[in-house]
Amino acid sequence: MATPLDHTASLPASAGWSAALWLYRFDGDGRAHPCDAANCDAGALRQPPGDDWHWLHLDLSDVRSAQIVALLALREEAQATLLSPDTHVNLQLEDTVAHGVFVDWVHQRGVDPAAEGQLRGDDGIGWLHFAMTGRLLVTARRQALRSLEAARRAVVAGAAADSPVRLLEMVAARFADTVERSSDGLSVRLDRIEDRVLADSIGEERRDLAQLRHQTVRLHRPLTAMRRVLKPFEQRHAGDADDALLAAIARLNQRFDDLDGDVGTLQERARLLQDEVAAKLAERTNRHLYVLSMITALLLPPSLIAGLFGMNLPGLPFAHSAHGLAFALLLGAASSVGVYLLLRRMGVARST
Repeated sequence: MATPLDHTASLPASAGWSAALWLYRFDGDGRAHPCDAANCDAGALRQPPGDDWHWLHLDLSDVRSAQIVALLALREEAQATLLSPDTHVNLQLEDTVAHGVFVDWVHQRGVDPAAEGQLRGDDGIGWLHFAMTGRLLVTARRQALRSLEAARRAVVAGAAADSPVRLLEMVAARFADTVERSSDGLSVRLDRIEDRVLADSIGEERRDLAQLRHQTVRLHRPLTAMRRVLKPFEQRHAGDADDALLAAIARLNQRFDDLDGDVGTLQERARLLQDEVAAKLAERTNRHLYVLSMITALLLPPSLIAGLFGMNLPGLPFAHSAHGLAFALLLGAASSVGVYLLLRRMGVARST
């Protein structure tokens, strides 16, 4: 990774360097200094003095970005990675050039990434394309990305990045920070839901749990994609790749593994709570149905008696008695009591 980038062509300003979103030069202490991309010094970019190196960022929705990529003396595979429409995570190492695609969260313009904290429901997934040598990091994207913007603001504010590998790790770490904050927020929400469920105060918990599980899935999928690529890369290139790159990949693997475990725990807790809420609601429904069934069974005999006395036919009992209504009511009540005792004897009329 220590081999400097060598360009095969001069890079005049008219070649489209103004299409670059930004260009930073990092000095030997890892401090960023903005450069005017439109007046870029091709020689300084080709062979930066001392331990300096550059970070070039492109907008893939601008067709002029392809002109810049074509002038960079990168392998064809690296150039294709930068310009490809790939929407899946990958990481390749070709000689001294590492290139690939990382996942990131789409950045909402006008919002400070450091203040955003957790993900919102409408935050989507974006893709960061990159190619990296020992003295140059080229990144490209089609949509503004949260972690990339957060890393840029960090280096502008004074955060040190002594190498392209360190900067790329910083971007991936910002992605992990967002996942961690979102996971912590979901854990707090899940704790509150669990308290309400245990207190048998169930209201909108089914809806809340469904939303929470959907959000955990949104966190889990990109984490899984990153782990599926980074872990095999670490195993495949152990001993034959740059130590700094492998060390960074190892640290990212460890953190993504921890985060994936946390998100998986949230998913399992949410699923178990959903099952418990469903069981409690089913128990409540059964209890209500039992009460309604008992009321129906107790009122059925009086209804039958009322129907008989309401036929208005000759020969009805108590038709000419002054106490006929009272006798009919007593008969209806006695029939209800008789049904209740019969149900108790059969074990149906149990207490709720």
